[in-house]
Amino acid sequence: MAGTQPKSEPVRLYLLTYNTICTILWARILFATITTLISPNASSVYTLEPLTRCAQTLAVAEVVHAATGIVRSPVFTTFTQVFARSVQVWAINYAFPTVTASSVAYAAMLLAWAMADTIRYLYFAIMLADCPIPGVLKWARYSMFIVLYPIGISSEWWLMYNATTVTTNWAVVGIFYFFLALYVPGSVMMYSYMLKQRRKVLALSEPKKD
Repeated sequence: MAGTQPKSEPVRLYLLTYNTICTILWARILFATITTLISPNASSVYTLEPLTRCAQTLAVAEVVHAATGIVRSPVFTTFTQVFARSVQVWAINYAFPTVTASSVAYAAMLLAWAMADTIRYLYFAIMLADCPIPGVLKWARYSMFIVLYPIGISSEWWLMYNATTVTTNWAVVGIFYFFLALYVPGSVMMYSYMLKQRRKVLALSEPKKD
């Protein structure tokens, strides 16, 4: 979702509701992941898989938002990110629990996803509520991805690669290897897009010199 105001009040209220719900869901996942990991009797963070799958599937709506023009996000970039994560939660994390549940990469992925999306959705919710966006939140929205994206992307890649080692279906293996190869250009595209957005948004926040 681009940082622009929607065209009508009903659309604004809808987007505010959507982003608020997503903020709550991802904040819940972030808090639960952290508390689970630091608990003395820590259970597997894989217990959060159904909630994470639900929260990520909800993001399919963002492709519709971009395609219908109610937000000014690039359709292809939005689709690429949502599709990649949807494949991850359904075809890897859900379909191969024996690979996912015991992997440190799954916990790392949850932390990266949840932190990035809690920040992102909160940023847009505050903007849509016509409230001033705190400077620290704006900085986090356009800076934390520098660290979080590589963690999330590398974790996704590793989990998908591990799934290829346990499935006996060669068609599935071939599809997964195809997706693994796409991670390189896809990651460069997403990272470049966010760096461009960072330069543009943070430059506007800098005080003008006389």
